[in-house]
Amino acid sequence: MLRITHLARTAASRGTRSYSSGMFTKESYEASKEHARTAVETWRKISLFVAIPSVAIMCYVSTKEELDHIHHLQHDPPTFVGYPYLHVRKRKFPYGDGEHTPFWNPLTNPDPEE
Repeated sequence: MLRITHLARTAASRGTRSYSSGMFTKESYEASKEHARTAVETWRKISLFVAIPSVAIMCYVSTKEELDHIHHLQHDPPTFVGYPYLHVRKRKFPYGDGEHTPFWNPLTNPDPEE
């Protein structure tokens, strides 16, 4: 970084601009490659030892919670309150039995006819 600043100041004092082909030396290029190599290795370790185990733990926790929730819904389904603005149908849906959307779930969406 110091070399780039020095080259920029030198070019500014001469009144000419030095483009990238003249700014970087072989040493700075090798140092940049080494820095990139260590940065890649650092992020690889973070991914392997932090991100993947964290995702696995959260998958386990969320799956357990969701299974408990499904078990609860099977034994204690929500009560349906038939408000007049619910299930207003001007015409039937063009799929299935015509009364339910494709996202209708008998476990979580109560049927008003029942």
